[in-house]
Amino acid sequence: MKLPWYRSRFLHACFLLSLPFAAVAADPQATRVAPKKIEKPEEKKAAKSRPPTVTLLADDFGVKTLTPPVLNVDPSPKYWPRMQTWQGIPSIERTAQGRLWATWYEGPMSEGSGGNHAVLVTSGDDGKTWSKPVAVYDPTPFFEGNTADPNVWIDPQGRLWWFVFRLLKISDPDGIRSLWGFCTENPDDPKPTWSAPVFAGFGLGLNKPTVLANGDWLRPIDNNQESKQGTRTQFFVSRDQGKSFTVLSKFGIKDVTFSEHMAVERQDGTVLVLARTTYGIAQAESFDHGATWVNDRPFTTERGVNTRFFLRKLKSGALLLVLNDVPRGRANMTAMLSEDDGKTWPYKLVLDDRQRVSYPDGTEGSNGFLYITYDRGRYEKDEQEILFAKITEADIKAGKLVSEGSRLQQMVNRLADFGGGVHETREPQNMEAEWEKSKGALPK
Repeated sequence: MKLPWYRSRFLHACFLLSLPFAAVAADPQATRVAPKKIEKPEEKKAAKSRPPTVTLLADDFGVKTLTPPVLNVDPSPKYWPRMQTWQGIPSIERTAQGRLWATWYEGPMSEGSGGNHAVLVTSGDDGKTWSKPVAVYDPTPFFEGNTADPNVWIDPQGRLWWFVFRLLKISDPDGIRSLWGFCTENPDDPKPTWSAPVFAGFGLGLNKPTVLANGDWLRPIDNNQESKQGTRTQFFVSRDQGKSFTVLSKFGIKDVTFSEHMAVERQDGTVLVLARTTYGIAQAESFDHGATWVNDRPFTTERGVNTRFFLRKLKSGALLLVLNDVPRGRANMTAMLSEDDGKTWPYKLVLDDRQRVSYPDGTEGSNGFLYITYDRGRYEKDEQEILFAKITEADIKAGKLVSEGSRLQQMVNRLADFGGGVHETREPQNMEAEWEKSKGALPK
């Protein structure tokens, strides 16, 4: 009897999984002539009964970019700060009842290296204390997947979304990168329940969605797999409150390295997008709710050069921009305010004037405060911090803290406080360089 194709494939996979895994390494002495070994009869018999070495890949099981990921909602101490070498690229949100959520990614080596995962932590006391990870997205057990740049977002219904990125070593015409959103309807619970993942785009989406007046959710996607086509800067859209996301637009912005773009809807209904470039920050406009983009030109060449910024429209109608207010480098993290749809930015407040502060994200709370998170010294000994600032529009206009309850340089997590982190500055990069040098060398 002929089995259905899917059952046959399943039985084949089960058979493969029953075989012992073996790592095959190149033998540097394999070209040398070795004396012929005379095998005993019992050795020959054992060798014949030994199963062949099999290397199983994701493609062997039909894994695709659209294969859904899973969350770890009961993370072990393996994911605690003590066990991490680096951390960075944070995102923050605040629920209507005041619970704070923060996420970032971290791991044993560095950005782009294997073994990274995203963590989710929470605070019930306005950021004075923070939990250990209450959920983790770790794609490494699934055919050695990898991740980067997560973000959290409260949607118009008050639900919390956790967007995570996955990179898989597969053969798929859709590419190897995908963004997924997990949603909870009880974000004031310190251990919320999560929905099944929703596919949100082919690529990386480290910035929050933007909700337009017509109800569309614009989901920024940076798909570097389409760099050569000049269409890596993309928007996916949801018109059903997050049940699904589909491609809305793809376009090119001159001198983009990593798009990391964000959009705001202006008073006249047009949409402004800013993107990271080698010269600073670029801007473009849409007159059809993000379906097409025109007027690509520099927004600034004096600050925020080749690094992430944060852009948001506030409830007051003002635009908030957070960036590194220096011509070059990652220092002087500053919040700026515009009251004319981004034409001028007359107000600014320095949040952190130190070096190595970068990658801001933020949210506006129902309590009238703005919460801005960023990282500091991802690979610097005794730094490696995730921080946040709690400020108001009045603080930005005054250029100093004038609101009761505002505070700067608040700690979310510092690896050294838990015994984690590097032993010396840039230790992961130094180890990786040493490893590259030693490839192919025989032990002395």
